[in-house]
Amino acid sequence: MKTKFTNSARYKCLEYLKKNSYDLYLCYCGIEECDPNHSYGPISRNEYLLHYVIKGKGIFKADGKTYHIGENEAFLIYPSETTYYEADKYDPWTYLWIGFDGIKAETSLINASFTEENRVSKFDCGETLIHYVNGMLNASKLTYSNELKREGYLFMFLSALIQEKTDKKSNSQNPEVYDYPFHVYVEHALDFISHNYERNIKVIDIADYIGINRSYLTTIFKKSLKESPQEYLVKYRLEKACTLLKTTDLLVNEIAANVGYHNALTFSKVFKSYYKMSPKTYRKQHQDPVFSNDKSQKIDVEQ
Repeated sequence: MKTKFTNSARYKCLEYLKKNSYDLYLCYCGIEECDPNHSYGPISRNEYLLHYVIKGKGIFKADGKTYHIGENEAFLIYPSETTYYEADKYDPWTYLWIGFDGIKAETSLINASFTEENRVSKFDCGETLIHYVNGMLNASKLTYSNELKREGYLFMFLSALIQEKTDKKSNSQNPEVYDYPFHVYVEHALDFISHNYERNIKVIDIADYIGINRSYLTTIFKKSLKESPQEYLVKYRLEKACTLLKTTDLLVNEIAANVGYHNALTFSKVFKSYYKMSPKTYRKQHQDPVFSNDKSQKIDVEQ
């Protein structure tokens, strides 16, 4: 394997100079097949530096500890700390590395299971990581198009690490370990309902869209809103229906379709169960005078 790398000087005209406003920005990256006992350090850096061992082995020293690193393992170096690492004498490693920083850098690393207490982690997505680093290396020419490519590859690189850890959590004995506080999922669910209530969506569609299971969605809805997702969805649709009954001259079956009920009879039954009156009676009692005096010849037949 040929040694391929970039350094921050190649990128300073682009991402590096705008680091204070970047969610994530690439400083440098590379892939290298090291010679026996090849070492680096002791040295400190200004950014996060992540190495992933493609094959071989070596040692990594940080914070007074020595780590023995092997194939498919990654080790993290934090900004401003002094570290040292060295390839094995008999089975020297080949590794890739990316140096990066930005507002989301620390959060991204935490979600990939890295902390100052947990510097080393194993990943099986090596081929994907190599592909992304090669993409960064092939986009080193200073153009705005390449800047976006490098940023995209960096996001995908970190996403691959996070996704692998997330998948392993979901397959463990505790599948309901999610990335965000429960109220974030509730907010996304409410947003999804507000944009899709007129479609024939079900609770499972909401859960699938935001990436959690139906049971957990129900639990956090009851915890946050004191009602189930199904109860909230029905109430939301009926409130929209009431608005249409009061402010339009749409037929009941048209209103039903507008709020996600493609069967007018089902809509009328649900409406009557909730409001103790039919949609037609509700309209007579609540409709805006402008529409109640409408002389339209349309026949509103409730089934």
